[in-house]
Amino acid sequence: MGKIDDKDFLLNAYGRCYNEEAGPWNLSLQNKYLEYMITKFFENYFPIQPGANLCNIGIGAGYWDRYLSYRLDGGILTSIDIMEECCHQLRECLVNERNPNPVRIIHSDVMQLDILSEQFDVVTMVGSTRRESGLHENILMKAISFLKPGGSLYYQTLDAEESKDWMATFCEKYNINPEAYLLDTAHDIRAQYWKLTKLPHHRRSREIYR
Repeated sequence: MGKIDDKDFLLNAYGRCYNEEAGPWNLSLQNKYLEYMITKFFENYFPIQPGANLCNIGIGAGYWDRYLSYRLDGGILTSIDIMEECCHQLRECLVNERNPNPVRIIHSDVMQLDILSEQFDVVTMVGSTRRESGLHENILMKAISFLKPGGSLYYQTLDAEESKDWMATFCEKYNINPEAYLLDTAHDIRAQYWKLTKLPHHRRSREIYR
C-alpha cells in the first residue's frame, strides 16, 4: 500500500470503532470500566522488569498492544493475531502515532507457532480471544508454553461458563501457580482476571487463589 492508501485504511479503521454498530459499546460506561479494570489488574500484579519481553495473543483493535508497548523497559513486545487486517491496522497505527517502542507483529494462527517457546516473561490474553478460538484448554496451554519458567500469563475473560474451580483444576493438572484472581461483577458484567505463573517442572502448585 502507498501512503495515501495507508491513511485511508487508518481513517476507516478508526471510524469503525465509533460507527453505528460499534460506537454505543466502545463509548459506554461498561466498556470504559472494563478497559480501566484490565489495566488496573495488570498494573497491580505484573511489575515489568527492565529487559522483560512481553507477548499479547489476539490484537483485535490494538488498544491493549499499544498500551503494553509503553510498559516496555528495554524489552520487546510481540503481538500475534490470526487476522491479517488486525496486524496491518496495528502496524499502521504504530507508524501513524510515531510509537518509538519495539513491537514485533506476527500474522499467524497462534497454535501453529513453535518458534516462540519459552521466550517471554509475560504473556497476555484478554477479552474474547480464547472463546473465539474455540480451543479452550489448548490455547491456554499454548500461551503458557511461550513463558519462560517463572514467567506469568495474564488471562482475562468475560465468558460466564468459565469458573474459578475449572481454573484451579487446570492449574493443578499443568503445574501452574494461580498467583492472583479477581471476580468483578460491576455494571452487570461478569469479568474474571488471573495471574498464572509457570513453575519449574519438578514443583507442584498447591497455592490456589491466595
